[in-house]
Amino acid sequence: MIKNITLAVSTLSICSLLNLAQADVSINATRIIYPASKKEITFNVNNAGKRLSLIQTWIDEGNSKDTPDNTTAPFILTPPIAVLQPEKGQNIRVRFTGETALPTDRESLFWINVLEVPQNSDDPNQLRIGVRSRIKFFFRPEKLDLTPENAPEKLSWKLINKNSKWYLAIHNSTPYYITFNQIQINTEKTKGSVDLSPQKSMIAPNSDIEYPITAKNDEINPGINFSIINDFGGNSSYTAKLAE
Repeated sequence: MIKNITLAVSTLSICSLLNLAQADVSINATRIIYPASKKEITFNVNNAGKRLSLIQTWIDEGNSKDTPDNTTAPFILTPPIAVLQPEKGQNIRVRFTGETALPTDRESLFWINVLEVPQNSDDPNQLRIGVRSRIKFFFRPEKLDLTPENAPEKLSWKLINKNSKWYLAIHNSTPYYITFNQIQINTEKTKGSVDLSPQKSMIAPNSDIEYPITAKNDEINPGINFSIINDFGGNSSYTAKLAE
């Protein structure tokens, strides 16, 4: 059974791009935080459908092509394979194995995968599609010198002009990954917003990122106004000033 489930992953990228299937299975969060002080944590997977669903779960280190067979993430998920009853949920336990030493001064980013395995069918003309959900998973060390709520206030912001186009340069000196939901800027030099794609909306700890500014004439409060996605999947709003 495990071999068959793993093979279903190979067709997943095509299925996702074509949007040919609608998943009955979903994760009850948009991100999961694992405090290093915990022996294990749990998250819930729900089956909203009217029939049984078979799922497989694993954690990868950022490569979306990783499968349960080749991932090296130091976590064990229990159960790795489960049958979900119709309109029921299943708790999945996550335990850090300690086999790989993770940084103690900053967060580490992984990804949780939940694959809904298509059911067998006697109809040779029926297309069987596996649908995967994938969300961020943060391993958070103990005794960091800053709370996650205060981390966005520590970001440094600068304007850079390249070939007559303005860019917003951000430096993250904090130990946290910060995911932006919206960024707007209104200064004497430029006024506009940042177009945030899912692939470039997050800044890692102790790193820098640049965003081109799209000029707009909308009403925008002075300074930098931005919102981030917090630990609970909601939005938290902040204001900031450009660094001198």
